[in-house]
Amino acid sequence: MAKCPVCDSRKGKRQCTVANGLVCSQCCGTIRKEDLCLNCSYYQKPKRKYNEVPSFTTGQMETSPDLTDYSNTIEGALCTYDNNNNKSLNDAGAIKILELLIDKYHFKDTEINCEDPFLLAGFNFVDVAIGEDLAGIDELELVKVLSILYFVAKRRTKIGKEYMNVIHTYVGSRIGPGIRVLNNIITL
Repeated sequence: MAKCPVCDSRKGKRQCTVANGLVCSQCCGTIRKEDLCLNCSYYQKPKRKYNEVPSFTTGQMETSPDLTDYSNTIEGALCTYDNNNNKSLNDAGAIKILELLIDKYHFKDTEINCEDPFLLAGFNFVDVAIGEDLAGIDELELVKVLSILYFVAKRRTKIGKEYMNVIHTYVGSRIGPGIRVLNNIITL
């Protein structure tokens, strides 16, 4: 076998349209171009690094009434969606909904790609709450709130509904713009 034309050190085993020849697997990963490699069997869409999205700290969230209100809107909408669906939203689903929201607001996806209709409906439900309650906030602030909620959900979950149980207990369900119910007590 011929050497990889890109690095000239390893054997080329993958046919590549970018390099016009056989390239090694390492170079295949480094020279990929989405528009040229979409039909290649080796192509994988780059994974987004949600843990690198700008974020507030948990300390900033705790000391700011405004940031707490923003997070309560989002988590309250997650609780309401869970309640409306017989408490079937687990932590993995909530995390995926937060990822989809980050896709929209941080990565600027104009089309949300989600094959699970339940999670897509959850995304839409929470997005409507954001539109109603948080329409006037700076988009970077919204991204930072979504990012810290993502971080907290990932940190809190084990395998089931640990994160969802915490927000049900301490945040409650959003029943309207700026209104939540916590243990049958309405909070504003």
